[in-house]
Amino acid sequence: MQNLRLSTSYKKHFLVACIISVWLVVFLVLIAPFDIAELPFLIRLEILPFYGVISCSAYLLLIPIQNWIFSKLSKWTIVLEILFIGVFNTMAWIGSYFYYKSDIINGEYTFTKFTTEVYYPIFFVLLSILIFARWFLNRKSPKKPIEKIVLTGDNKLDILQINLVDLICISSADNYIEVYYLKDKNLQKKLLRNTLKNIHTNLPNLLKVHRSHLINPIHFKEWKDSKTLSLTQIEVPISKKYKETILTITDSSLKSNHSPQTP
Repeated sequence: MQNLRLSTSYKKHFLVACIISVWLVVFLVLIAPFDIAELPFLIRLEILPFYGVISCSAYLLLIPIQNWIFSKLSKWTIVLEILFIGVFNTMAWIGSYFYYKSDIINGEYTFTKFTTEVYYPIFFVLLSILIFARWFLNRKSPKKPIEKIVLTGDNKLDILQINLVDLICISSADNYIEVYYLKDKNLQKKLLRNTLKNIHTNLPNLLKVHRSHLINPIHFKEWKDSKTLSLTQIEVPISKKYKETILTITDSSLKSNHSPQTP
């Protein structure tokens, strides 16, 4: 699934929230849809702007959650974007109905009638503004640079330059190392004359799961059993010594709740 750009700037998202709020207030006060037109202009100006405050507040309350999810996953997808809009819609919907039924407006519509005849016709118009504003904001955010690594061997011709995200694992083979990586989504192997110790010193973010194996944790798929890890298109053994160490790593994707019990 293709990742989307995402701005985590609170200042920019505050601007989006203001755009949504102002547009909604102008629409309600000046266009006066439905039976709102029956209200005098000054009354509309007095009671309707609070709907904008509700929408603005709902949006801003979601930004810290959005940024937290992005920091944990290091990505933002179309599914997460749809979920964000869906949750925003729910919060604005419920908040608007409670305000509609408050003593200030004292609306007569039931929840169902308010939803179908008032809220959603307006929200679907607002939705286009929301989607465009977020798209315009996020496309301006800089792309995260792709980190490249260079692996070398004793021979001058022993060199491999790849993106770190494509590196799956590195295994020891006597006086050589076997580098497993993805190229055009296919598993590739490169033999270099080097040691696992040297590689781990230069790439400390790799996890040692066995005396002969280093893995890139982003390619971890599942525990096949208590002694084997399934990675992207390959499996590697994990020894008890390193398993215990890995399971103590707070942010590891190999935490104990994912692992089978050691027999």
